[in-house]
Amino acid sequence: MKNNILQQIILFIIVIIISTPVYSQYYIRNTTVIDTPSAYTLARGTYLVSFLGYDNGGVELKSLIGLHDNLFLGVSADMQNAIGKDEIQPNVPGVIAKLKFTDGWERFPISLAVGYDSFYIGQEGKTYNSSNELNRMIYGPYAVITKPIYLFNDEQHFHIGIRVPTQPDYVPEDTSYFVSLDIPLGEYFIFKAESERIYYNFGRTGDWLYNIGMRYSYMYQLGIEFDVLLQNDERANRIIRIEYINEF
Repeated sequence: MKNNILQQIILFIIVIIISTPVYSQYYIRNTTVIDTPSAYTLARGTYLVSFLGYDNGGVELKSLIGLHDNLFLGVSADMQNAIGKDEIQPNVPGVIAKLKFTDGWERFPISLAVGYDSFYIGQEGKTYNSSNELNRMIYGPYAVITKPIYLFNDEQHFHIGIRVPTQPDYVPEDTSYFVSLDIPLGEYFIFKAESERIYYNFGRTGDWLYNIGMRYSYMYQLGIEFDVLLQNDERANRIIRIEYINEF
């Protein structure tokens, strides 16, 4: 009964989103919401550097380069306990990429992309690997759809997608959905909310993550973001992200 209700709620949200009329405007479109990807990419000749601090002094560094308006490549490196007294535990760096297939058409600008990236921020994104204790980060492919919506004379973005963990181990039963929304508040601030790790059978609801955050953007180049990741019966994971984007 609970699963049917969840499916009906998600279906209702999707119908409302795709039926919303759109207008021709332009706003900042981030490649990542909080802990989930959007379908947007970087412009050709653009680079992005990201610093992310998470629970227990962990740090994740990412660097992306736009090779085409619809394609970027990058690398991701994660270090547990990078800040603090505990011994640093580095993880094997990973390659990340995103390819956008379409931005839709004028009256229905829906973006579709596939990519490969790390999963989840903090301990939720790591798993023990007996063959290589350094390779704990979970990576895998994803597919995501992003739909702009226009309410209150502004542009918001709704995202929905699916992820499949393949590294360091392929775990098909951990395939999961995610949904997210970002809402600009004036010229500089963006409110973000998302739910992730929604498993394909809508079971294991205790493992779902509910994330909220606020981003401040300065001159469209520097972004500072504060987020909170929540899970039932678990302590909140408070994170900070600093991003710098520019052109060559």
